[in-house]
Amino acid sequence: MRFRSLIIAAVSLAMTSAVWANDAKDGPRTGYFRKTTTPLELLGEDGAKALADVFEPDQKLQWQLYVPHSYDPSKPMGVIVFITSKPNWGGSRRSYNDLLEERNLAWAGVLGAGEKRPVNERVLRAILTPALLAKDYSLDPSRIYMGGFSDGAHVAAMVTTGKPDVFKGGLFVGGAVSWGQKVPPSIDLIRQNRFVFIAGSNDPALNAVRMTAMDYKKDGVEHTSLIVMPNQRKEMPGPKYLEQVVTFLDNTVSVSADSTDE
Repeated sequence: MRFRSLIIAAVSLAMTSAVWANDAKDGPRTGYFRKTTTPLELLGEDGAKALADVFEPDQKLQWQLYVPHSYDPSKPMGVIVFITSKPNWGGSRRSYNDLLEERNLAWAGVLGAGEKRPVNERVLRAILTPALLAKDYSLDPSRIYMGGFSDGAHVAAMVTTGKPDVFKGGLFVGGAVSWGQKVPPSIDLIRQNRFVFIAGSNDPALNAVRMTAMDYKKDGVEHTSLIVMPNQRKEMPGPKYLEQVVTFLDNTVSVSADSTDE
């Protein structure tokens, strides 16, 4: 889509001087908390101007964050940026906390970006998230992942295929969309990244999720995994499934073809 190309170009320009900055003065906050900022505060005058067609410079943008209590700036952390269909739900569950702590992984739920918001706005909020975190935390650029639930998974797919240089993997829960017949210009970078599709066995979207995973494979995205949760409908994965997801995205253990990799 043309708007997606324009947005991604604008964000790339705006984030050049911001994304890997780390200007925390009073020590980084950990645990669960909400973070609010504006395009002007995050990106400066030029960056905010580049996004003026979507956001006002002083518009409040909000995230629900979980940063491991064990965070150590000398050990850059990974992050799962996550978007859902609901405006005030970031997708995380408290049962994920132990895994996030163990894997040195933050969770950044994008708020104010429910399914009733324009798609370009939802995409932008997601793409801006690493810049938000990098102002206060050390990030591992090889472990920045994008996830989504239900129609939020469609947005997540747009982000991961639009910015594969930033988002090194994708997690698509209960929803999926492929690029169809037109392979993205960035397909070579996409093929270097890792993607997990996950749905319940009783989720009406399972077939669509399965087919999209197969489409990724057909177009040479070899690091693609499908996880089917038995006897579940459309819901977020429990911690044991999230552990499988993170293990696959981090490429710490190979996933066998007879379990989740299809």
